[in-house]
Amino acid sequence: MNITTVLYDGECQFCKKWVHFAQSKLQDKTISFLPFNSEECIKIEQELQIGNQDSVVYIQNNIVFFKSQAVLKICKQLQFPYNYLVFLKILPTFLLDFGYDFIAKRRHKLTNKKNCCIG
Repeated sequence: MNITTVLYDGECQFCKKWVHFAQSKLQDKTISFLPFNSEECIKIEQELQIGNQDSVVYIQNNIVFFKSQAVLKICKQLQFPYNYLVFLKILPTFLLDFGYDFIAKRRHKLTNKKNCCIG
């Protein structure tokens, strides 16, 4: 698998909105977004031995990134000014993941949907 793939919770309204935003702002259309419940995603998870994830998963050249690192990889490929979010990498990963988890646990409040994932 040599293309860039992002796996996300397709049942989460916050996740779907974020993916739609990211797709519309990509510099080039080189990322394939797949919901967790799709057959192709399940096949990729089995091939790369990715366990049950409660976070976004970014895969490029069979290298897997989770949580904030996955989001920053996506942001790096977005159009200006969104690609400048990659400068957040100067912060320690544990702080970025704390921020990711904080938002993930409150996604349902952000979208007013009770069926949203919990991160």
